[in-house]
Amino acid sequence: MYNTEHKQRFDNEAPAAPEQLSLLAQILNRETFSTLSEEVGVGHGWRCWDVGTGDGSVARWLAARGGLTGRVVASDLKPHHVPEHPRIEAIRHDLTSDPWPEPKFDLIHARLLLMHLADRDALAVKLAGHLRPGGALVIADWSCPCTTESLVKSPVDEYTARVFTEYHRGVHRLGEQTGMDFTWASRTPKVLSAAGYRDITVRDHQASGQGGAPTARLARLHTFMLEPFLLGQTCLTEADLAVIRETLLDPDFEMDTNHLYTTVVRMPE
Repeated sequence: MYNTEHKQRFDNEAPAAPEQLSLLAQILNRETFSTLSEEVGVGHGWRCWDVGTGDGSVARWLAARGGLTGRVVASDLKPHHVPEHPRIEAIRHDLTSDPWPEPKFDLIHARLLLMHLADRDALAVKLAGHLRPGGALVIADWSCPCTTESLVKSPVDEYTARVFTEYHRGVHRLGEQTGMDFTWASRTPKVLSAAGYRDITVRDHQASGQGGAPTARLARLHTFMLEPFLLGQTCLTEADLAVIRETLLDPDFEMDTNHLYTTVVRMPE
């Protein structure tokens, strides 16, 4: 999805992409759908834009919610995982450089996208300006307030705690090197408030980190997707990664997980 070597490992064309996108949907969709139905009230006839749509699971929900008169634009750099649907227009689109779809929207939803983009502040304000009167902008991104010392929540031996700490540090160091901002989610409301928007609410969701849960299986998948970096740029060995992978499937294990901060901005009528 992005241009650097690391981000190419999370490309929608990567062999592990279908599993990664499926796990993200399992982790996040319930909270996302609750936000869109309870906080926003997406209804029949809405015109929606799902930015960075991934596998299109949110776009499909929006299409069902919008009914026969609703329409959804589902955009991504590589939108080929989005299944065909009569009310979904899947487009190849770069938010930072391509012309934006018109006309304006009743809902714009962007999940796990802006935290990766260097001009995220300006893009958030621009997205809000692309809404119709009474429309809603929903921006959701990871926030990681946890420290390396608190990553593991269940009792483990010293060795297991050490390799998980090294894994956690390595992943975050790689994220910083490639422009990810884990503080952006907590700053989003301030950015939009400074731009003059007043009707803003924030939701905080944290999924279970039990071994074998989707969050743990996603972390395990990332040990494979990022293996060259982890072996080359951290102190981890192949044996260490094997222990991490086994532990992440153990139901007696529990780790701390990222928070999903969702900011909802409503436009005045």
